[in-house]
Amino acid sequence: MPFVPISQVTLTGGPLFRAQEADRAYLRALEPDRLLAPFLREAGLEPRAASYDDWEVRGLDGHTAGHYLSACSLMVASTGDDVLRFRLEYTVAELARAQDHLGTGYVGGVPRSAELWAEVAAGITESTFRAGRWVPWYNLHKLYAGLIDAARLTGNQVAPDVVLRLATWWEELAVGIDDEHFQLMLETEIGGMNEAYVDLFDLTGDPRHLAMAARFTSTALSGPLSRRSDELTGLHANTRIPQFVGFAALAARSGDPALARAARFAWETILTRRTVAIGGNSVREHFHAIDDFTPMTEDREGPETCNSYNLIKLGRRLSADGSDPAVADALERILFNHLLSSQHPEHGGLVYFTSMRPDHYRVYSSPEHSFWCCVGTGLESHAKHGESLYRFDDDTVSVELFAPSVVRIPELGLELEQRTAFPSDGVVGLTLGLTGPRRFRLRVRVPGWSVPTPEVFLNGAPVTAELERGHLVLDREWSDGDTVSFELTMGGRAEPYPDGSDWTSLLWGPSVLAARGESLPTDVVLAGRAHAPHTAVGPLTLLASAPIVPRSAVPYRDADGRLRVDSDRGPIPLEPFAGLHDARYTVTFPVASTADEDAVARRRTALAEQDRRASSIDGRTVDRVALGEQQPEADHGFEGVASASGAVGGVRWRSTAERLSVTLVDPHLLGRVVRVTWLHDPAGHGFTLEIDGTPVAPREGGRDDDLEWAEYPLTPTSAGWGVRRFALVADLDRETPRCTELRVLTAEGA
Repeated sequence: MPFVPISQVTLTGGPLFRAQEADRAYLRALEPDRLLAPFLREAGLEPRAASYDDWEVRGLDGHTAGHYLSACSLMVASTGDDVLRFRLEYTVAELARAQDHLGTGYVGGVPRSAELWAEVAAGITESTFRAGRWVPWYNLHKLYAGLIDAARLTGNQVAPDVVLRLATWWEELAVGIDDEHFQLMLETEIGGMNEAYVDLFDLTGDPRHLAMAARFTSTALSGPLSRRSDELTGLHANTRIPQFVGFAALAARSGDPALARAARFAWETILTRRTVAIGGNSVREHFHAIDDFTPMTEDREGPETCNSYNLIKLGRRLSADGSDPAVADALERILFNHLLSSQHPEHGGLVYFTSMRPDHYRVYSSPEHSFWCCVGTGLESHAKHGESLYRFDDDTVSVELFAPSVVRIPELGLELEQRTAFPSDGVVGLTLGLTGPRRFRLRVRVPGWSVPTPEVFLNGAPVTAELERGHLVLDREWSDGDTVSFELTMGGRAEPYPDGSDWTSLLWGPSVLAARGESLPTDVVLAGRAHAPHTAVGPLTLLASAPIVPRSAVPYRDADGRLRVDSDRGPIPLEPFAGLHDARYTVTFPVASTADEDAVARRRTALAEQDRRASSIDGRTVDRVALGEQQPEADHGFEGVASASGAVGGVRWRSTAERLSVTLVDPHLLGRVVRVTWLHDPAGHGFTLEIDGTPVAPREGGRDDDLEWAEYPLTPTSAGWGVRRFALVADLDRETPRCTELRVLTAEGA
């Protein structure tokens, strides 16, 4: 039973409608000519306006335009917005102009495109996708997807020609790339190129596109997953999840059972072993160890919003032909918690990282200065909230998610209106508008958290409904004006981390709850200037200061109907996390075995020790780059020759047989020490640290468990406003150790 197309669903109120409207305003604030500038530049044409800044001039030039095409297409399909339709048509026409002028079929904003693709044609090597152009396929995927969306959602007549010429350009170039080197290319972030070529096959029926989808499928990734082996620890999450979406898409068209198993197991292992209560996953963009959620608690860079956007796509692919109650529960959790919380309800700013650390906060984008990946996916997410609400086949209409809306089913002459205040309460009413009496089955999903099964009323009178695979079913002849009503039962519950550690989240019905902390000014939470950070870099609150709840605690409503939970500090006010903005928050609480004072004291002592271990270095850190992690390296201008990366137990590393370098910034000239950390190796390795081209000798070193470190003196300089270049140079005929990070530190006690 497929989903009802978004063009047949209209949101009429509630949080999803408000998110859609905030997104519509954000889209209208973007200027197409500035988004198009990289494409015209690479085609040899004069841009009509300057590029936006931030990621749009840092190697990912043009990636936002693809997201913009998709978001505008979705918004036009769901709302009929004529302003965005005009801008969509203009953007596609300008892309066609750039493509025509270049004359090869290629069109893209990737910097120095001609040089890059000539190098790819000559032979892919490990250094082909280096700094400044490290993820060209991630970039191009957004363009493919945006053009396909423009064609299939709005009927744009130019978009199919542009995307098919682009696809033909690549298919002809790829003839000369053998499978080994093609798979080497897939070790970079490629977005969902396998899914894009499946979509092209659906658009055209041309089997060449299905064959290319298969080439864009990583065998190193699909093989273990098809054998139900989770080898994701340490991997960059949003490089892999779009691939899983492609696995599901390709399996549905090719019938490949191994790919189908891989997609299904990827979904299951992420949702059951790697996901926290809000529906998000990953720390600093990477999958951490499944048996240790400590990074999730400690880090300011918690679940990345892009991951949740792509998990919803994966869930929809896996349940494309029929409703799966477990998938629907997951889609609801992600949508009404992580995704809704990641958009500011007033200015529409979008969030990159949602920290799970107690009493931390989020940073929101601005349309003038923020062009992160999660801005692009956020623009799409909030333009398509109607896409998963309903399903329909020949004789069954199914209500899958709850939001004020109208769905039109012309095959039945039906217009069904849904009225609800969900997720604030569970009361739902349905009114059927029909052109005449019609017999069909009406199904309503019962969420897994709603116990007991709700009583159903037909035209105000109780009626017996059959329970079928998590849905209540009424099979009858319906008349115009018939109504169906019910109330989903909401209550409080607690959910620990999947690793069973002493941390818990609190929920009421579908909503994750949070404790509100200190309100924060706009200049702290809004990235309102050029190159403002997408991470909440402000001070961390000590873990030991968090309220502790007993293991048996669950949320409840007090005599005034307000949500509370009992803690060692008395009842704590709670509210739905999705509506908490511009403030610090606690969404994960430390747990004590009981409410006994001794148990609480032991837990607080353990938290204080955790703080002590972290603060000795973190409190002195001015800037830090995690080596082997894609986005931190990109943010710090990584360059490397003869370099390799990997992971051990969830810890990412990078080494070089020649040289690697990064930029760290000390804007207030407080840095006095550089610390290099690496994984211990009994065989030993040698390297020299250069600071701004000058070799520097280490001052001291040591070892903490499996990590070794050395500290180097850093002489402050006002040149370049504290922007310093650090290089690790391998000793002759030796490789550097597997380095995990570089930090600029203040002096001890400073």
